[in-house]
Amino acid sequence: IAKKIAALVWGATGYHFIYKKATKSRTSDTVVTYTFYCAQNEKEVTKTRLVEDEHKRRARMKMDCFPCAGLLHVTVDSENQDTVRLWIAHHRAHCHYVDISLSSEITKVVEDMRNQPASNTGTDNYAIQIWTRILQDFPGTEATQKQIYALW
Repeated sequence: IAKKIAALVWGATGYHFIYKKATKSRTSDTVVTYTFYCAQNEKEVTKTRLVEDEHKRRARMKMDCFPCAGLLHVTVDSENQDTVRLWIAHHRAHCHYVDISLSSEITKVVEDMRNQPASNTGTDNYAIQIWTRILQDFPGTEATQKQIYALW
């Protein structure tokens, strides 16, 4: 229920909240408070871990982060799920979250091409062949060549 509510809050506000933890109530075993944080909250950014081999490192696209202190608490009583308590804090307005994930259709094309033998696709610049195929099959896509390369 809590994740569905967080998705509804995202739709209504434009701020995407990511699940962090669940805390049981000290007074009732049936009450749980789920905590989410704003996906663009700079205090919740995880530090990137670099791969030891420098040749395997890739540039990653990152979303802008802000000192918004965005939090969402959803309190649910498992005995009475018709009533839910929400507490939202978002101290600073910022640009809304944009979902930059690839569609399942594009992911499937890349995975299918990745699994083909080299004789079917040729070995010259295979990543460019995949990108060209994506542009042909999905002309209006907002996916970037970097996203396709990272998935490949």
